[in-house]
Amino acid sequence: MDGLQRRPAAAAAASARGEGQPPGGQRVIHCDVEPAPRAWPGMQMLALAAVLVLGGLQFLPATHFRHPADPSRTWVPFDSSRHPQDLSHEVKTVDVYSSISCLDLRTLAVLTNSTLSSSSDPHHVSFNFLIPEGGNDQVPYYKIKAVLPDSNITVTSQKKIKDKLNLATPEGNFFVSFPNELSPIVIARALSRTRYVYISADSIIKGKIEDLVRIDLGSYAVGASEDCSKCLGDYISMDVLNAVQRTAPRGLLHHTVTFDKDTCFLDFDVLLVEPRNIKRNLIDSIAFWTKAVNLANQRDSVMLAMTLAFYNDYLKLPTNWKRADTNTDILYYDGPKNVCAEDGRQHQEKGSGEIWQQYLGPKSDSLLSA
Repeated sequence: MDGLQRRPAAAAAASARGEGQPPGGQRVIHCDVEPAPRAWPGMQMLALAAVLVLGGLQFLPATHFRHPADPSRTWVPFDSSRHPQDLSHEVKTVDVYSSISCLDLRTLAVLTNSTLSSSSDPHHVSFNFLIPEGGNDQVPYYKIKAVLPDSNITVTSQKKIKDKLNLATPEGNFFVSFPNELSPIVIARALSRTRYVYISADSIIKGKIEDLVRIDLGSYAVGASEDCSKCLGDYISMDVLNAVQRTAPRGLLHHTVTFDKDTCFLDFDVLLVEPRNIKRNLIDSIAFWTKAVNLANQRDSVMLAMTLAFYNDYLKLPTNWKRADTNTDILYYDGPKNVCAEDGRQHQEKGSGEIWQQYLGPKSDSLLSA
């Protein structure tokens, strides 16, 4: 008993002398004696609120996107004037449109047969041909069907587009002035609400049209190739373009850009078009630029205006869909064809090759050229 009493006394004496303590006089904290430090009041609630806020941000609609085909990976804002689209849709049919200013059924037949011959599923490819006003739509239809009985085609006068558009509006009047140049785009307003491919009539298709129509456009309205034989700086000063852009009516132009003189013209020989993504004021924008640039050649004015209206707002198609003479998926038609002068007279132009003969035999040629 005396030994037990002496131990606390000895411990107290040792503590007074500083023995048995850590160097520097630090105090030993025993977890079973002193409680753990308490968190700042409200910190747990603040952390929970932060988690909920960050989680809620995941449900907000996207405002920008980066297209995988863009090498610069630029963030592009979504256009609220466009309709939402389903990027994962699977194309089950292929709708091909083509407009011809000087009627020649041989070119239309070669375009049809070459496309079907190269297609992986020809039974699901349809053709819609727009021909000049003034003729009988049924005669061209029956002639092509006689040559290609298994083809799915329609032949329509350009008057049908005019009937769909209100000619009393600036948009309608503008189309009347430039029907051939505007047809690739106006089709989306007047004839089609689903994705389609527009191809110049004097073309021969060597690639699979399905590969073209399944290209992911993202939020772009069109996919197109470029014609770098023509550049913006060849036709107009960039200072003039930038000045015109600043004076444009509010809301008419899609976005403010700085134009580059080396920008290539768009090539409208082949277009992949998603009608749901086309801006509502696109035709008005093209009409505005056409009047603003006002070149001596009106057709050049329209093509320049269309390039400006789609400036930095289209998907560049793979190079194999750039029309050329050889080594590509789309070739120039190289057979004889009708050419129309400005006064309406026709004359026949001789062909420059023989590829077209792979898709149109002598008897069919005679029937369609009559």
